[in-house]
Amino acid sequence: PGAAKPIRLNSFLPTMASSMSSSLCFRRSSFGAGHVRLAPSSSTSSVRPSAAPPRHVTTENNVRIRFARHGRKFSPFYRVVVIDSRARREGRPIQYLGWYNPMKKQTSLNAPAIKEWISKGAQPSESVARLLAKASIIELGEFGTYAG
Repeated sequence: PGAAKPIRLNSFLPTMASSMSSSLCFRRSSFGAGHVRLAPSSSTSSVRPSAAPPRHVTTENNVRIRFARHGRKFSPFYRVVVIDSRARREGRPIQYLGWYNPMKKQTSLNAPAIKEWISKGAQPSESVARLLAKASIIELGEFGTYAG
């Protein structure tokens, strides 16, 4: 009788949603899944509708020039792609810039497009930077890495 009883979310919201005052909020507690407790809101509560960030905030994406692996098992074939750094290795690229076949040591690169993406701020991965240096598209820094 002295302890607060948990209220099931699906049975509480339809009946009491319109009568809630602004000084009450839902808080997650250790009662288990589907249980909430109605408690007075405090000024330190991080769940506030007015504190939510606007939905159309633009953030800068880190664009990379890197390899996307294709081919068969034990027979790799790489495409040089421009892709968001958070995307997976075979994710959808922004643009294809060429290819590299390490089995036959053949390569085909679109040098003007690569230089354009680097001028826009795209960073090549270490392995792509070595390949671009061999093709004389960029120069590597003093320690063998791309200095930018």
